[in-house]
Amino acid sequence: MTSDQNGTVPEIISFAFNGESLTGYLYIPPGDGPFPCVLTNHGSGIEQGTSDLCRPGTAALLTSWGYASLLVHRHGYGESTGVPWQTEVSAEFGTETYDKQLVERLQAESDDVVAAAEQIRNHASVDAERMAVMGSSFGGTVTLWAAMKTDRFRCAIDFAGAAINWDHTPRLRAAMTTATEQTRCPLYFIQAENDYSTGPTRVLGQVASTDGHLIQSKVFPPFGLTADEGHFFEKYGSLLWGPSVRSFLDNWM
Repeated sequence: MTSDQNGTVPEIISFAFNGESLTGYLYIPPGDGPFPCVLTNHGSGIEQGTSDLCRPGTAALLTSWGYASLLVHRHGYGESTGVPWQTEVSAEFGTETYDKQLVERLQAESDDVVAAAEQIRNHASVDAERMAVMGSSFGGTVTLWAAMKTDRFRCAIDFAGAAINWDHTPRLRAAMTTATEQTRCPLYFIQAENDYSTGPTRVLGQVASTDGHLIQSKVFPPFGLTADEGHFFEKYGSLLWGPSVRSFLDNWM
């Protein structure tokens, strides 16, 4: 299938899942498809009613490499229906209840990602046999869990998953460690040195998988001056991480 898209204007994809209406944005490279596809997962910042809808910057990079890109708003975010995460994770930050609520919420969000993969694999411009998943912050955590729950993905890239919460949420750390052990596809953990915590990359990058799948990790030098700037490395630092991520995707896709 030939695409007339310019790589930065998405096709809007809508589908129902678990009683909610989810919205996604599919970018197709120019030329003849079907194309390998990377599902990208946003963090907690895409609030309902935001104008930050479709993240064309990351999509433009991926399409320039010849990859289709799908960004899905999980339930309770952006243009998708559902209860916002802060409503379900209402306990005080760092408490045992907060930890439990956060794990339950992000596990449910990872189900949205698996559902999105099932939805988009039937699109004429997508090669259903060559799909990957990546995301940052909450999006990195749900990326990891989605990769554990399905064999649709050839590889997964976790930028800073749970970096803000890592030092305060032992249940979340344990669940992410289990997912790293049990995921069947190659995993790549990436962060900037000045993120809130580099534990997700340093710890999970050293986990031994149960079936011998590849686990690699890289902590890049500090990005900016603050922890916030370091945490948004995926969104703004593609000139730095791009070559490494492209090599990983090209190798496994």
